Amino acid sequence: MSTYGVVDLRSAPLRRVGDLFRGPLTEGVEIDGTSDGVRIRLHVIMERGVNVAQVTAILQEQVRYRIEHSTGVSVAEVDVNVEDLRE
Repeated sequence: MSTYGVVDLRSAPLRRVGDLFRGPLTEGVEIDGTSDGVRIRLHVIMERGVNVAQVTAILQEQVRYRIEHSTGVSVAEVDVNVEDLRE
């Protein structure tokens, strides 16, 4: 959420049913373990008018850096899915 251009984390409508069981803190975030490290999928809403490719790349690097440096867990991949654009 601290990345410029990211307005909110939000799952796609069909994923929201599963989010009800996991809780509000996990909405829009999926994490899977792999042999190479964790794979993180983010479902975000971005501000209309931003360079989506550039914001996505920055978000991927920020998430990778913060996870690896705060937990020591290797991040194999960070996927960013833009669910919507807002004013």
